[in-house]
Amino acid sequence: MSKSEQSTMRLQDFFTPRFIITVLFVLLALFWSLSLINVLAAGVIFTVTSFLLLKSKSSTIPGHPDEFVEDQKQFARPGRQRGGIKSVRAKTLHAVPLPILIVSEDHRISFANHAAEELLGEDVVGNDVSFYLRQAQLVEAIRKIFIDSKKFAGVIRFTNSQKRSFDVTISRVSGTGSNDVPTQAMAFFYEVTSMLQTEQMRVDFVANASHELRTPLSSIIGFIETLQGPAKDDLPAQERFLGIMQTETERMVRLIDDLLSLSKIEMSRHEPPESEVNLATMITSIAATAAVVGKERDITFDTNIAADAKRVIADPDQLTQVLINLSVNAAKYADPGTTVFICASKSKGHDKINISIRDEGPGILKEHLARLTERFYRIDDARSRKMGGTGLGLAIVKHILLRHDSLLNVESQVGKGTTFSFMLKASKNFNSE
Repeated sequence: MSKSEQSTMRLQDFFTPRFIITVLFVLLALFWSLSLINVLAAGVIFTVTSFLLLKSKSSTIPGHPDEFVEDQKQFARPGRQRGGIKSVRAKTLHAVPLPILIVSEDHRISFANHAAEELLGEDVVGNDVSFYLRQAQLVEAIRKIFIDSKKFAGVIRFTNSQKRSFDVTISRVSGTGSNDVPTQAMAFFYEVTSMLQTEQMRVDFVANASHELRTPLSSIIGFIETLQGPAKDDLPAQERFLGIMQTETERMVRLIDDLLSLSKIEMSRHEPPESEVNLATMITSIAATAAVVGKERDITFDTNIAADAKRVIADPDQLTQVLINLSVNAAKYADPGTTVFICASKSKGHDKINISIRDEGPGILKEHLARLTERFYRIDDARSRKMGGTGLGLAIVKHILLRHDSLLNVESQVGKGTTFSFMLKASKNFNSE
Protein backbone atom coordinates (compact mmCIF):
# COMPACT_ATOMS: atom_id res chain seq x y z
CA MET A 1 0.00 0.00 0.00
CA SER A 2 1.45 3.41 -1.05
CA LYS A 3 1.89 6.36 1.25
CA SER A 4 -0.80 8.32 -0.58
CA GLU A 5 -3.31 5.47 -0.08
CA GLN A 6 -2.41 5.26 3.61
CA SER A 7 -2.90 9.02 3.93
CA THR A 8 -6.30 8.79 2.21
CA MET A 9 -7.42 6.00 4.59
CA ARG A 10 -6.38 8.08 7.60
CA LEU A 11 -8.42 11.03 6.27
CA GLN A 12 -11.39 8.75 5.70
CA ASP A 13 -11.22 7.52 9.29
CA PHE A 14 -10.89 11.13 10.50
CA PHE A 15 -13.80 12.76 8.60
CA THR A 16 -16.71 10.89 10.16
CA PRO A 17 -20.26 12.30 10.46
CA ARG A 18 -19.78 12.54 14.22
CA PHE A 19 -16.66 14.68 13.71
CA ILE A 20 -18.52 17.02 11.27
CA ILE A 21 -21.38 17.60 13.72
CA THR A 22 -18.91 18.23 16.55
CA VAL A 23 -17.06 20.88 14.50
CA LEU A 24 -20.37 22.57 13.62
CA PHE A 25 -21.39 22.90 17.29
CA VAL A 26 -17.92 24.14 18.28
CA LEU A 27 -18.06 26.90 15.64
CA LEU A 28 -21.53 27.94 16.73
CA ALA A 29 -20.43 28.14 20.35
CA LEU A 30 -17.35 30.15 19.38
CA PHE A 31 -19.26 32.72 17.35
CA TRP A 32 -21.92 32.95 20.03
CA SER A 33 -19.34 33.73 22.71
CA LEU A 34 -17.81 36.43 20.52
CA SER A 35 -21.23 37.89 19.64
CA LEU A 36 -20.42 37.33 15.98
CA ILE A 37 -23.57 35.48 14.99
CA ASN A 38 -24.41 37.37 11.78
CA VAL A 39 -24.40 36.88 8.04
CA LEU A 40 -20.59 36.49 8.01
CA ALA A 41 -20.71 33.76 10.67
CA ALA A 42 -23.49 31.93 8.88
CA GLY A 43 -21.51 32.01 5.65
CA VAL A 44 -18.39 30.64 7.35
CA ILE A 45 -20.35 27.83 9.05
CA PHE A 46 -22.08 26.92 5.79
CA THR A 47 -18.77 26.86 3.89
CA VAL A 48 -16.97 24.67 6.46
CA THR A 49 -19.89 22.27 6.81
CA SER A 50 -20.27 21.86 3.04
CA PHE A 51 -16.56 21.17 2.66
CA LEU A 52 -16.58 18.49 5.37
CA LEU A 53 -19.71 16.77 4.06
CA LEU A 54 -18.33 16.70 0.53
CA LYS A 55 -15.10 15.25 1.88
CA SER A 56 -16.87 12.53 3.83
CA LYS A 57 -19.18 11.63 0.93
CA SER A 58 -16.23 11.09 -1.39
CA SER A 59 -14.71 8.50 0.97
CA THR A 60 -15.78 4.98 1.82
CA ILE A 61 -16.63 5.42 5.49
CA PRO A 62 -17.70 2.41 7.54
CA GLY A 63 -21.29 2.80 8.47
CA HIS A 64 -22.08 5.14 5.54
CA PRO A 65 -25.82 5.23 4.68
CA ASP A 66 -25.13 3.96 1.13
CA GLU A 67 -23.39 0.91 2.54
CA PHE A 68 -26.23 0.30 5.02
CA VAL A 69 -28.74 0.33 2.16
CA GLU A 70 -26.61 -2.14 0.22
CA ASP A 71 -26.37 -4.41 3.25
CA GLN A 72 -30.14 -4.27 3.63
CA LYS A 73 -30.52 -5.28 0.00
CA GLN A 74 -28.25 -8.27 0.49
CA PHE A 75 -30.08 -9.48 3.58
CA ALA A 76 -33.42 -8.91 1.95
CA ARG A 77 -32.78 -11.44 -0.80
CA PRO A 78 -35.69 -13.86 -0.15
CA GLY A 79 -34.17 -17.05 -1.53
CA ARG A 80 -30.92 -16.72 0.39
CA GLN A 81 -32.55 -15.73 3.68
CA ARG A 82 -35.37 -18.28 3.70
CA GLY A 83 -33.10 -21.06 2.52
CA GLY A 84 -30.68 -20.38 5.37
CA ILE A 85 -33.43 -20.30 7.98
CA LYS A 86 -34.99 -23.51 6.67
CA SER A 87 -31.61 -25.22 6.68
CA VAL A 88 -30.97 -24.25 10.30
CA ARG A 89 -34.45 -25.34 11.37
CA ALA A 90 -34.10 -28.70 9.63
CA LYS A 91 -30.70 -29.35 11.23
CA THR A 92 -32.09 -28.43 14.63
CA LEU A 93 -35.08 -30.76 14.31
CA HIS A 94 -32.88 -33.59 13.03
CA ALA A 95 -30.70 -33.21 16.13
CA VAL A 96 -33.69 -33.77 18.45
CA PRO A 97 -33.51 -37.41 19.67
CA LEU A 98 -37.31 -37.76 19.78
CA PRO A 99 -39.43 -38.32 16.63
CA ILE A 100 -41.02 -35.21 15.06
CA LEU A 101 -43.35 -35.05 12.06
CA ILE A 102 -44.62 -31.99 10.17
CA VAL A 103 -47.91 -32.65 8.37
CA SER A 104 -49.38 -30.44 5.62
CA GLU A 105 -53.06 -29.66 4.98
CA ASP A 106 -53.45 -32.61 2.59
CA HIS A 107 -52.40 -34.87 5.50
CA ARG A 108 -49.09 -35.71 3.86
CA ILE A 109 -45.87 -35.72 5.83
CA SER A 110 -43.78 -32.76 4.67
CA PHE A 111 -40.92 -33.30 7.12
CA ALA A 112 -39.64 -36.09 9.39
CA ASN A 113 -36.51 -35.86 11.50
CA HIS A 114 -34.01 -38.70 11.75
CA ALA A 115 -35.65 -40.16 14.87
CA ALA A 116 -39.05 -40.25 13.11
CA GLU A 117 -37.55 -41.94 10.06
CA GLU A 118 -35.95 -44.54 12.31
CA LEU A 119 -39.29 -45.18 14.00
CA LEU A 120 -41.65 -45.11 11.00
CA GLY A 121 -39.38 -45.71 7.99
CA GLU A 122 -37.06 -43.70 5.76
CA ASP A 123 -39.71 -43.15 3.07
CA VAL A 124 -42.31 -41.39 5.23
CA VAL A 125 -41.91 -37.92 3.70
CA GLY A 126 -44.50 -37.27 1.00
CA ASN A 127 -46.86 -40.05 2.11
CA ASP A 128 -50.19 -39.83 3.91
CA VAL A 129 -49.72 -39.71 7.68
CA SER A 130 -52.54 -42.23 8.22
CA PHE A 131 -50.38 -44.91 6.58
CA TYR A 132 -48.01 -44.73 9.54
CA LEU A 133 -50.18 -43.55 12.44
CA ARG A 134 -52.97 -46.10 12.13
CA GLN A 135 -55.01 -44.81 15.02
CA ALA A 136 -58.32 -43.00 14.70
CA GLN A 137 -57.60 -40.60 17.58
CA LEU A 138 -54.35 -39.39 15.98
CA VAL A 139 -55.98 -38.82 12.58
CA GLU A 140 -58.86 -36.95 14.24
CA ALA A 141 -56.43 -34.76 16.21
CA ILE A 142 -54.61 -33.77 13.02
CA ARG A 143 -57.95 -33.03 11.35
CA LYS A 144 -58.84 -30.63 14.18
CA ILE A 145 -55.70 -28.61 13.48
CA PHE A 146 -56.76 -28.00 9.87
CA ILE A 147 -60.58 -28.03 9.96
CA ASP A 148 -61.29 -26.56 13.39
CA SER A 149 -58.22 -24.28 13.41
CA LYS A 150 -57.17 -25.55 16.82
CA LYS A 151 -53.71 -24.65 18.11
CA PHE A 152 -53.45 -27.76 20.29
CA ALA A 153 -55.27 -31.04 19.70
CA GLY A 154 -54.18 -32.94 22.81
CA VAL A 155 -51.88 -35.85 23.66
CA ILE A 156 -52.65 -39.33 22.32
CA ARG A 157 -51.02 -42.63 23.30
CA PHE A 158 -49.50 -44.45 20.32
CA THR A 159 -48.01 -47.97 20.32
CA ASN A 160 -46.25 -49.40 17.27
CA SER A 161 -45.83 -53.02 16.18
CA GLN A 162 -42.61 -53.36 18.21
CA LYS A 163 -44.54 -52.56 21.41
CA ARG A 164 -42.88 -49.15 21.79
CA SER A 165 -45.27 -46.66 23.35
CA PHE A 166 -45.30 -42.89 22.83
CA ASP A 167 -47.33 -39.91 24.02
CA VAL A 168 -47.90 -37.96 20.80
CA THR A 169 -48.58 -34.22 21.08
CA ILE A 170 -50.45 -32.76 18.09
CA SER A 171 -50.22 -28.98 17.72
CA ARG A 172 -50.32 -26.21 15.12
CA VAL A 173 -46.94 -25.01 13.89
CA SER A 174 -46.47 -21.42 14.99
CA GLY A 175 -46.62 -18.85 12.19
CA THR A 176 -48.53 -21.02 9.70
CA GLY A 177 -51.97 -20.37 8.32
CA SER A 178 -51.28 -16.93 6.79
CA ASN A 179 -51.78 -16.12 3.11
CA ASP A 180 -48.26 -17.04 2.06
CA VAL A 181 -47.60 -19.86 4.59
CA PRO A 182 -50.05 -22.80 4.58
CA THR A 183 -51.24 -24.35 7.84
CA GLN A 184 -49.08 -27.17 9.16
CA ALA A 185 -49.43 -29.56 12.09
CA MET A 186 -46.62 -31.00 14.19
CA ALA A 187 -46.65 -34.43 15.83
CA PHE A 188 -44.12 -34.68 18.67
CA PHE A 189 -43.43 -38.20 20.01
CA TYR A 190 -42.34 -38.68 23.62
CA GLU A 191 -41.45 -42.31 24.41
CA VAL A 192 -43.01 -43.76 27.56
CA THR A 193 -42.18 -47.45 27.01
CA SER A 194 -39.85 -47.72 30.02
CA MET A 195 -42.25 -45.81 32.24
CA LEU A 196 -45.16 -48.10 31.32
CA GLN A 197 -43.05 -51.21 31.82
CA THR A 198 -41.93 -49.98 35.23
CA GLU A 199 -45.51 -49.18 36.18
CA GLN A 200 -46.68 -52.62 35.03
CA MET A 201 -43.88 -54.27 37.00
CA ARG A 202 -44.95 -52.35 40.09
CA VAL A 203 -48.58 -53.38 39.65
CA ASP A 204 -47.61 -57.02 39.07
CA PHE A 205 -45.26 -56.97 42.04
CA VAL A 206 -47.92 -55.65 44.41
CA ALA A 207 -50.46 -58.14 43.08
CA ASN A 208 -48.06 -61.09 43.38
CA ALA A 209 -46.84 -60.08 46.83
CA SER A 210 -50.43 -59.69 48.04
CA HIS A 211 -51.32 -63.09 46.63
CA GLU A 212 -48.28 -64.77 48.21
CA LEU A 213 -49.16 -63.31 51.62
CA ARG A 214 -52.91 -63.87 51.32
CA THR A 215 -52.58 -67.65 50.77
CA PRO A 216 -50.81 -68.49 54.09
CA LEU A 217 -52.87 -65.89 55.95
CA SER A 218 -56.09 -67.50 54.70
CA SER A 219 -54.85 -70.89 55.86
CA ILE A 220 -53.92 -69.57 59.30
CA ILE A 221 -57.27 -67.81 59.73
CA GLY A 222 -59.09 -71.03 58.73
CA PHE A 223 -57.14 -73.13 61.21
CA ILE A 224 -57.73 -70.61 64.01
CA GLU A 225 -61.49 -70.75 63.38
CA THR A 226 -61.33 -74.55 63.38
CA LEU A 227 -59.37 -74.61 66.64
CA GLN A 228 -61.88 -72.24 68.21
CA GLY A 229 -64.82 -74.33 66.98
CA PRO A 230 -64.97 -77.99 65.95
CA ALA A 231 -61.40 -78.85 67.07
CA LYS A 232 -61.65 -77.02 70.37
CA ASP A 233 -61.30 -80.22 72.38
CA ASP A 234 -59.50 -82.35 69.76
CA LEU A 235 -55.88 -82.45 70.92
CA PRO A 236 -54.48 -84.48 67.95
CA ALA A 237 -56.16 -82.05 65.49
CA GLN A 238 -54.84 -79.06 67.41
CA GLU A 239 -51.30 -80.40 67.27
CA ARG A 240 -51.58 -81.06 63.52
CA PHE A 241 -53.14 -77.66 62.79
CA LEU A 242 -50.61 -75.78 64.89
CA GLY A 243 -47.81 -77.47 62.95
CA ILE A 244 -49.33 -76.33 59.65
CA MET A 245 -49.84 -72.82 61.03
CA GLN A 246 -46.19 -72.68 62.04
CA THR A 247 -45.11 -73.77 58.54
CA GLU A 248 -47.30 -71.10 56.90
CA THR A 249 -46.04 -68.44 59.32
CA GLU A 250 -42.42 -69.34 58.56
CA ARG A 251 -43.24 -69.10 54.86
CA MET A 252 -44.55 -65.55 55.34
CA VAL A 253 -41.44 -64.63 57.32
CA ARG A 254 -39.21 -65.92 54.49
CA LEU A 255 -41.25 -63.96 51.96
CA ILE A 256 -41.00 -60.73 53.94
CA ASP A 257 -37.27 -61.28 54.49
CA ASP A 258 -36.79 -61.76 50.73
CA LEU A 259 -38.81 -58.64 49.95
CA LEU A 260 -36.73 -56.59 52.38
CA SER A 261 -33.54 -58.09 51.00
CA LEU A 262 -34.57 -57.25 47.43
CA SER A 263 -35.43 -53.68 48.43
CA LYS A 264 -32.06 -53.26 50.16
CA ILE A 265 -30.20 -54.59 47.12
CA GLU A 266 -32.00 -52.20 44.78
CA MET A 267 -31.11 -49.26 47.03
CA SER A 268 -27.40 -50.00 46.60
CA ARG A 269 -27.72 -50.85 42.90
CA HIS A 270 -25.38 -48.05 41.72
CA GLU A 271 -22.71 -48.55 44.38
CA PRO A 272 -20.14 -51.02 42.97
CA PRO A 273 -18.49 -53.26 45.59
CA GLU A 274 -14.83 -52.77 46.43
CA SER A 275 -14.11 -55.56 48.94
CA GLU A 276 -11.71 -58.41 48.21
CA VAL A 277 -13.26 -61.83 48.85
CA ASN A 278 -11.57 -65.20 49.26
CA LEU A 279 -13.72 -67.11 46.78
CA ALA A 280 -12.14 -70.50 47.43
CA THR A 281 -12.94 -70.42 51.16
CA MET A 282 -16.48 -69.12 50.54
CA ILE A 283 -17.36 -71.80 47.96
CA THR A 284 -16.03 -74.57 50.19
CA SER A 285 -18.14 -73.35 53.13
CA ILE A 286 -21.31 -72.91 51.05
CA ALA A 287 -20.94 -76.34 49.43
CA ALA A 288 -20.86 -77.88 52.91
CA THR A 289 -24.01 -75.96 53.92
CA ALA A 290 -25.91 -76.93 50.75
CA ALA A 291 -24.83 -80.57 51.16
CA VAL A 292 -26.85 -80.71 54.39
CA VAL A 293 -29.96 -79.71 52.43
CA GLY A 294 -29.27 -82.30 49.72
CA LYS A 295 -28.36 -85.10 52.13
CA GLU A 296 -31.92 -86.45 52.32
CA ARG A 297 -31.97 -86.79 48.53
CA ASP A 298 -28.42 -88.16 48.38
CA ILE A 299 -27.11 -85.08 46.59
CA THR A 300 -23.34 -84.55 46.78
CA PHE A 301 -21.29 -81.46 45.99
CA ASP A 302 -18.02 -81.26 44.07
CA THR A 303 -15.93 -78.05 44.02
CA ASN A 304 -13.17 -77.08 41.61
CA ILE A 305 -11.46 -73.68 42.11
CA ALA A 306 -8.55 -72.85 39.82
CA ALA A 307 -5.34 -71.57 41.40
CA ASP A 308 -5.69 -68.17 39.68
CA ALA A 309 -9.38 -67.80 40.60
CA LYS A 310 -9.27 -67.73 44.38
CA ARG A 311 -9.97 -64.04 44.99
CA VAL A 312 -12.55 -61.66 43.52
CA ILE A 313 -13.85 -58.13 44.06
CA ALA A 314 -17.36 -58.43 45.54
CA ASP A 315 -19.68 -57.68 48.43
CA PRO A 316 -19.06 -60.71 50.68
CA ASP A 317 -22.60 -60.86 52.16
CA GLN A 318 -24.28 -60.51 48.78
CA LEU A 319 -21.97 -62.99 47.07
CA THR A 320 -22.71 -65.47 49.85
CA GLN A 321 -26.42 -64.95 49.23
CA VAL A 322 -25.99 -65.61 45.49
CA LEU A 323 -24.01 -68.81 45.98
CA ILE A 324 -26.36 -70.14 48.69
CA ASN A 325 -29.47 -69.47 46.58
CA LEU A 326 -28.04 -71.21 43.52
CA SER A 327 -26.49 -74.12 45.46
CA VAL A 328 -29.58 -74.80 47.59
CA ASN A 329 -31.80 -74.61 44.49
CA ALA A 330 -29.57 -77.22 42.82
CA ALA A 331 -29.80 -79.43 45.94
CA LYS A 332 -33.61 -79.16 45.92
CA TYR A 333 -34.30 -79.68 42.23
CA ALA A 334 -31.51 -81.99 41.00
CA ASP A 335 -32.29 -85.67 40.52
CA PRO A 336 -31.74 -87.80 43.64
CA GLY A 337 -28.34 -89.47 43.88
CA THR A 338 -26.61 -86.96 41.56
CA THR A 339 -23.78 -84.45 41.97
CA VAL A 340 -23.78 -80.65 41.92
CA PHE A 341 -20.56 -79.12 40.54
CA ILE A 342 -19.35 -75.69 41.67
CA CYS A 343 -16.43 -74.37 39.61
CA ALA A 344 -14.39 -71.17 39.42
CA SER A 345 -11.85 -70.39 36.70
CA LYS A 346 -10.05 -67.42 35.16
CA SER A 347 -11.72 -66.20 31.98
CA LYS A 348 -9.37 -66.16 29.00
CA GLY A 349 -8.56 -62.70 27.70
CA HIS A 350 -10.47 -60.97 30.51
CA ASP A 351 -9.70 -59.88 34.04
CA LYS A 352 -12.72 -61.88 35.21
CA ILE A 353 -13.47 -65.01 37.20
CA ASN A 354 -16.17 -67.32 35.82
CA ILE A 355 -18.25 -69.08 38.50
CA SER A 356 -20.69 -71.85 37.60
CA ILE A 357 -23.10 -74.15 39.46
CA ARG A 358 -24.13 -77.19 37.41
CA ASP A 359 -26.63 -79.86 38.44
CA GLU A 360 -27.66 -83.20 36.95
CA GLY A 361 -31.37 -82.56 37.16
CA PRO A 362 -34.38 -82.74 34.84
CA GLY A 363 -33.44 -79.50 33.05
CA ILE A 364 -35.61 -76.53 32.14
CA LEU A 365 -37.69 -76.02 29.00
CA LYS A 366 -36.55 -73.15 26.74
CA GLU A 367 -39.80 -71.20 27.16
CA HIS A 368 -39.06 -70.80 30.88
CA LEU A 369 -35.40 -69.72 30.68
CA ALA A 370 -36.03 -66.05 29.82
CA ARG A 371 -38.45 -65.61 32.74
CA LEU A 372 -36.58 -67.42 35.50
CA THR A 373 -35.36 -64.21 37.16
CA GLU A 374 -38.79 -62.52 37.20
CA ARG A 375 -40.21 -61.91 40.64
CA PHE A 376 -42.57 -64.68 41.82
CA TYR A 377 -42.11 -66.64 38.59
CA ARG A 378 -42.18 -70.39 39.18
CA ILE A 379 -41.96 -73.28 36.73
CA ASP A 380 -43.94 -75.51 39.11
CA ASP A 381 -45.91 -73.51 41.70
CA ALA A 382 -46.95 -76.49 43.80
CA ARG A 383 -43.48 -78.01 44.01
CA SER A 384 -41.83 -74.67 44.70
CA ARG A 385 -44.20 -73.84 47.58
CA LYS A 386 -43.87 -77.36 49.00
CA MET A 387 -40.08 -76.85 49.16
CA GLY A 388 -40.47 -73.47 50.84
CA GLY A 389 -39.65 -71.29 47.85
CA THR A 390 -40.84 -67.67 47.73
CA GLY A 391 -40.36 -67.11 44.01
CA LEU A 392 -37.85 -64.32 44.71
CA GLY A 393 -34.58 -66.23 44.97
CA LEU A 394 -33.39 -65.82 41.38
CA ALA A 395 -34.70 -62.25 41.24
CA ILE A 396 -32.45 -61.46 44.21
CA VAL A 397 -29.52 -63.18 42.48
CA LYS A 398 -30.12 -61.14 39.32
CA HIS A 399 -30.15 -57.79 41.14
CA ILE A 400 -27.06 -58.61 43.20
CA LEU A 401 -25.15 -59.51 40.03
CA LEU A 402 -26.30 -56.31 38.34
CA ARG A 403 -24.69 -54.38 41.18
CA HIS A 404 -21.52 -56.39 40.49
CA ASP A 405 -21.72 -55.46 36.78
CA SER A 406 -22.51 -59.05 35.87
CA LEU A 407 -25.33 -61.09 34.39
CA LEU A 408 -26.78 -64.47 35.32
CA ASN A 409 -26.45 -66.92 32.41
CA VAL A 410 -28.61 -70.03 32.32
CA GLU A 411 -27.96 -73.02 30.08
CA SER A 412 -30.15 -76.08 30.29
CA GLN A 413 -30.87 -79.34 28.48
CA VAL A 414 -33.97 -81.30 29.33
CA GLY A 415 -32.98 -84.59 30.96
CA LYS A 416 -29.33 -83.59 31.37
CA GLY A 417 -29.28 -80.70 33.82
CA THR A 418 -28.90 -76.95 34.21
CA THR A 419 -25.89 -74.63 34.59
CA PHE A 420 -26.09 -71.21 36.24
CA SER A 421 -23.00 -69.05 35.69
CA PHE A 422 -21.78 -65.49 36.18
CA MET A 423 -18.53 -63.52 36.12
CA LEU A 424 -16.87 -61.34 38.74
CA LYS A 425 -13.87 -59.03 38.60
CA ALA A 426 -10.68 -60.81 39.62
CA SER A 427 -8.59 -59.44 42.46
CA LYS A 428 -5.08 -58.36 41.53
CA ASN A 429 -3.82 -60.27 44.56
CA PHE A 430 -5.44 -63.55 43.57
CA ASN A 431 -2.48 -65.62 44.73
CA SER A 432 -2.51 -64.25 48.28
CA GLU A 433 -4.14 -66.21 51.07
